[in-house]
Amino acid sequence: MLGILKKWMQKPKQEPMHTVDYKTMEIDVVIKCFVSDKEKPFRVIFKVEKQGSFFSKDIFVKNVDSKTSFELIHNFSTLGMNNEELNKYESTDYAEYSFATLEEAKKVKDTTVDYIRFLIREHQQETLAKIS
Repeated sequence: MLGILKKWMQKPKQEPMHTVDYKTMEIDVVIKCFVSDKEKPFRVIFKVEKQGSFFSKDIFVKNVDSKTSFELIHNFSTLGMNNEELNKYESTDYAEYSFATLEEAKKVKDTTVDYIRFLIREHQQETLAKIS
């Protein structure tokens, strides 16, 4: 029995037959304060630098009004929206959103980034699973 176990442990591990490099999406996110804007000085700025292996580069809400943050519950990505919502908000790869407080700006930044990271991880796992 010990001999069989030793032989099994010494076998070289097989690499998968098909390997594909998964390219991660790169997004630049900053919060800036514009003191000249007295009502909403804090801006969250999203810019997709590299699309990677994701299906689209346009993943941020383009049309924003006063109700958007309540309707979207602080997630300003268009990912997971149905066609009606996509037609209403439209999408872009560069977006600037203005807020009255730093806390609001941070909440939108954090929520949106966390959601996008989650979906990218899911997409990466799904893509790698299809290849294996």
